[in-house]
Amino acid sequence: MRLAVISRVGSVLVLGLFASVIAQPSDGAPESRPTRGDGLEAKLKEAALALEVEFSQLKERAEEGNAAAQYQLSRLLIFGVGTPVDLKAAFGYAEKSAAGGYGLGHYHLGQMYRYGTGTDPDVKKSDEAFASAVQSLPKLVEAKNTEAMQALALLYYRGWGGLEQDRARALAFNRQGAELGDPIAAVEEADQYWDGKGTHRQRSKAKRQYRKALPELMDMAEKGDRQAQLFVGNLLATTRLGPRNFSESIKWHMPGAEAGYSNMQFLIGARNQKGNGVAKNDAAAMEWYQKAAVQGHPGAINNVGWMHGNGRAGGDENGEKASEMYLKAAQRGNDVSQNNIAMRLFNGSGIEQDKEKAFMWHKRSAENDNGRGQYFLALRYDTGEGTEPDLEKAVYWFKRAAENDHRAEYDRSKKDYTYGAQMRLAQIYIEGRGTKRDLNEAIYWVARTTEFERLAAVNSFHVHETTIAKRAVEAYQPLKQYLEEGWPASPRNLRDIIDMANEGDAQAQYEVGALHLLGIGGAPKNPKLVLQWARKAASQGHAGALYYLGICNEEGRGMESNPDKAKELYTKAAEQGHAGASNNLGAMAEATGKSPEVVVNHYQKAAAGGNVHGSYNWARLKDTDKANADTKKEIIARCLRAAKGGHAGAQNNLAALLQVDAKNEEGIEEAARWYRNASNQGHADAQFNLGLMILRGQGGLTVDRKEAFVWWGRAALQDQKQAIKHLPALADRMNQEELSEGRKIIGQWENNEQVPQLFVIRKGD
Repeated sequence: MRLAVISRVGSVLVLGLFASVIAQPSDGAPESRPTRGDGLEAKLKEAALALEVEFSQLKERAEEGNAAAQYQLSRLLIFGVGTPVDLKAAFGYAEKSAAGGYGLGHYHLGQMYRYGTGTDPDVKKSDEAFASAVQSLPKLVEAKNTEAMQALALLYYRGWGGLEQDRARALAFNRQGAELGDPIAAVEEADQYWDGKGTHRQRSKAKRQYRKALPELMDMAEKGDRQAQLFVGNLLATTRLGPRNFSESIKWHMPGAEAGYSNMQFLIGARNQKGNGVAKNDAAAMEWYQKAAVQGHPGAINNVGWMHGNGRAGGDENGEKASEMYLKAAQRGNDVSQNNIAMRLFNGSGIEQDKEKAFMWHKRSAENDNGRGQYFLALRYDTGEGTEPDLEKAVYWFKRAAENDHRAEYDRSKKDYTYGAQMRLAQIYIEGRGTKRDLNEAIYWVARTTEFERLAAVNSFHVHETTIAKRAVEAYQPLKQYLEEGWPASPRNLRDIIDMANEGDAQAQYEVGALHLLGIGGAPKNPKLVLQWARKAASQGHAGALYYLGICNEEGRGMESNPDKAKELYTKAAEQGHAGASNNLGAMAEATGKSPEVVVNHYQKAAAGGNVHGSYNWARLKDTDKANADTKKEIIARCLRAAKGGHAGAQNNLAALLQVDAKNEEGIEEAARWYRNASNQGHADAQFNLGLMILRGQGGLTVDRKEAFVWWGRAALQDQKQAIKHLPALADRMNQEELSEGRKIIGQWENNEQVPQLFVIRKGD
C-alpha cells in the first residue's frame, strides 16, 4: 500500500555535546543513593517508648469500640510494633473492626482469612469480607484516607471482592493517594508504571517517584513504621533505584524479623537461601523460614517445602515432605503453591492423580491472580480436563493470564516451550473460538508478546520467551498488513456466509475474500480466490473491495500494475467515504505534483475518517513555519492519533514536536517514549533522535554510550546521514568493552537475531 512518508528529525547534535555528556553521572550511581540502615537500630530504640505508648492508647480506644483503632491495633499486633506479635489477638481485633462497619477492617479481615493469618484460611469468608470492603471503603476514600485508596487499588488490581479486574482503576486510586502525599501509595503507583500495569511502561517516571518516596519512607521507618521498613528494604533489593543493595536492604528488614514479623522473617530467609547480602547459609535460611512458617506465612511454608524437595533442609531430597508443605502453603493462599499442587495432582507427580482436585487448585491460584494458574485454568476449561468444558470461561482466564504477561509455557508432551496465554489468546481471537473473531484484539496480544526486558539471557526460560516473541513478530506482519488494507476485523466463518456470497451479497463476498487472505474461518489461504471474491464485491460497488483492488492495481499485485485503474478504483471507494482510499489518492496526487490544496484535501478526508496514515500525512504537510497556534495544536492532535495507531513516522514527528514544546521533564519523557516506540519499529530518524537523548541524559534516560551507539548503529544501517556522520566521534569516546558489546548487538539486529518490541496501546494510556 502506497504512502507518502517524509520523516522529520526533531533534534541534532550540538557543538561540545560529548564533553558535556562525559561529565554527567550514571543514573542511579551507588554513591548517590541514601544508605541510612546503620543508624536504624539507634533510631528505633529512641522511638520504642513512644511506640509502646501509642499501642497502649490504641488498645484503650479499641476496647471502647472504636473500629478504626481496632484495625490499627490489629496491624501493630501482626507487625510486632509497640507490643509482641500476637496473631490470634490481631485476628480478634480485625473481626471487631469489620463488625463495626469500618472499611479498612473489612479489607484487613479479608486478607487475614485469605492467607490464614491468626486463623484458619477461609476463601469464602475472605471473599465476603472483601465484598463488604468494596461497599464501605469509598466513604473513607471520600474522607481522603490514603490507606483506603491503596486497599481499593489492590482489590481492583486483583479482581477481588466481586470486582472485575481493572488495573487502570487501581492505578487511579494509587495515584490519588500519592497526590495526597502518601509515600507508600507513591511506591504502589510507581510499581504500576514500572511494570506497565494499567498503563504503558514509564520507568523513568517510576524511578523519580521511587527516589522521592525513599527518604520519606526512611523517615517513617526510623519512627517504627513497619510497613515503611518493609518498603525501604524491598526497594533497595531491586534494580529500581540502581544496582541492587541487598546488604543495605537487610538492615531495614532485620528489626521486623527479630520482632517476629513473618513477612520480614521470610525475606531474611530468602537472603540466606540465595546468598544475597550475606553468605549463602541453608541452615539460617531454614531457621528464618520456619519462624515465619510457624505463624502461617504461606511463602515461608512453600519455601520450606522447596528446601526439602531440593535436599537443602539438612537432609536428602524429600519429595513427600515437599508436597506436604506445598499443600499446606496452598491452603493458606500461596498462589504459586496452589498452582504447583494442581500440576502435581494433574500429572500424578509424587501424588495420586486427581484432575478434579487439580482443577480446584488451579482455580484457587487463578483467583489469587497467579498468571500460570490462570493459564492452566483456562486450558482446563478449554479441554474439559477436570471440569466441564467452557470456552467462554477459557477465554476469560486466558485473558487474565495474558494481562499478567504469561508468554511461554513448558509443554511436557513436546518437551519444549510453547505459546503462553498471550499468543493463545491471539489465536483464539483469530479463530473466533469461544468469542467473537476480532483481529484488532489478536494483533494487540501478538504485540504484547514482544514486550520483555532487553537483558542478556540469564536462564533457559528467558531464551524460550525470546523464541516465542520472534514467532509473534512473524505473526504480526500479515495481521498488520491485513488491517491496514482495510479488511474487516471480524469476518464471519465461511460456512455462515458462503451461501449468501454465492447468491450475490457483496459484504459476504468481501468477507469470503478476507477469510481466504489469512486462511481462517474454514477458508484455505488462496490469493487467487481473494482476488476473485474481491472483484465480485467490487462489481457491486463495495468500497472495501474497490480499495483493495486499487492497491492491487497500483502495486501490480496478482496483475499488471495500472496506476490509472488504481486511481479510478480509489476514487469510487473514496466517494463512499473510504478513508484509506482518500489517503492513497492524496499520496498519488502528491507524487505527481498536484497542488497542495488538492493533496491536503484528500488527506483531510482520510484523517476525518480515522485513517492513521491520513492523519500523519495531513500533519506532515501542515507542519511548516507558517502554521499558527491553532494549526500546531491540530498537528499535534493528529500526530498523536496516528502515533497511537502505531505509525512510526507519526511517533517520531510527535516526539520531535513534544521535545521542542516541552515545558517540563514530563514532556521530555513523553518525547523519549515516542522516539523509543518508533525506534523499535525500525524508524531510522527516531533511532538517531533516541540515541541523542540517551547521550544527553534527557527524558529521564540514563546516559549510556553503548546504548546510544547501538541506536545510531541501527540507524546507520539504514543510511541515516547524521548517524553515519557522528558514529565515529562517539566510538572514539567509548572503551573497548562498550564498543565490542555495542557492535555485537548491532550485528544481532542486522542478522534478525534481536526481537523488536512491537507497539501497543493499553487501557489507561
